[in-house]
Amino acid sequence: MNKKELYDFLESYNFIEDMSGKTIINLMKSVEIMRFVYNNLFAKHGISEPKFYVLLLLSYSEDGMVLSEIGEKMLVTRANMTGLMDRMEKEGLVEKRVNPKDRRSTKAYLTDKGRELFEDIKAIHIDFSKQMTRVLDIKEKENLNNLLEKLQCDIVNCFSEEE
Repeated sequence: MNKKELYDFLESYNFIEDMSGKTIINLMKSVEIMRFVYNNLFAKHGISEPKFYVLLLLSYSEDGMVLSEIGEKMLVTRANMTGLMDRMEKEGLVEKRVNPKDRRSTKAYLTDKGRELFEDIKAIHIDFSKQMTRVLDIKEKENLNNLLEKLQCDIVNCFSEEE
């Protein structure tokens, strides 16, 4: 997608008058634009968005993470998580081991290669995030985060199945 196509995408759905509908469409458009930009960034470094999120989660976990827990945090199916982790293991980014606390499950750990890749990407990700949000001052970023978290919680409360 080139710049003209992105601008055309920005203009799409502007006919929606209902403010709730317009808000949801604008959120979804923002996510799609960010995903497009991030996928281009990640591709330059030989990783995908899901790989980045696995690296991120595991980098903050001292004792590895159970694969199902990673899948839950990323909202992906067990099958998708298994395939992703198998590919990452083949690339030498993660190591899978039987969970010592529950032998029925598997835990993933970052390898030195995975940690090194994450550290390289982390700085780029931070700079890139700052660049993407540069139009907002710190107070606007705080307000936006508060509003998004409020919206997320209400959506989960309204639309998730009761356990």
